[in-house]
Amino acid sequence: MLKFCLFLTVFSICVVGCTQGYNVHVNGFSEQGRQIKEGASVYVSTDPNSQNPIFDKEIKTKIEELLRWYDYVPASAVEKSDYRLAFHVRIDSHQSSGFTPLHHPYAGFDGGYRGDYYFGYTTYVPYYDTYYDQRLAMKVFAHDSTTDSNSEQVVWIGDAMISTSGDDIRQTINYLLVACFEYFGIDTTRQKKLYITEKDPRIIRIEFVQ
Repeated sequence: MLKFCLFLTVFSICVVGCTQGYNVHVNGFSEQGRQIKEGASVYVSTDPNSQNPIFDKEIKTKIEELLRWYDYVPASAVEKSDYRLAFHVRIDSHQSSGFTPLHHPYAGFDGGYRGDYYFGYTTYVPYYDTYYDQRLAMKVFAHDSTTDSNSEQVVWIGDAMISTSGDDIRQTINYLLVACFEYFGIDTTRQKKLYITEKDPRIIRIEFVQ
């Protein structure tokens, strides 16, 4: 499992370096019989106890722009909305270690190893790396009119993750948002993998939104 995670992370980094994009893993969970209505009004709420309300405000604005892209209506107040959308971002770190080959391209004796005249010899040195799973979670709540106006029910949950060697979620947040909206309101039934580039029109639309 560790080797697979390392491969996934290194592959994502290579993709970013070559083509300016990210591999994003997405899950969508939809409450049966409670699909989000087309063209509905959605209020985007923020956590009043957030450690970074400035960043949350930026994310809220980007979400509202993507709601417009998908023909939903951002609401100015929760009382004027059909749904409320809450979000949360976090970074989980994990470490990997192993041994990498180090080739010595010269002949003779060194450290007790006899070198090949043409190719030298190979030793193995340990490495330790830290990788970061950058995550965005969204929850959409519907007002339950069968009880009272303040009651809410979760109708959809979306979760997107990018694994990189960097811990700056500001570099990946746009891609996480676009990945979640790719399956907005949809039950994916399994984890999906998307490759999103900087040329994606949705990325361009929210790139400088603050």
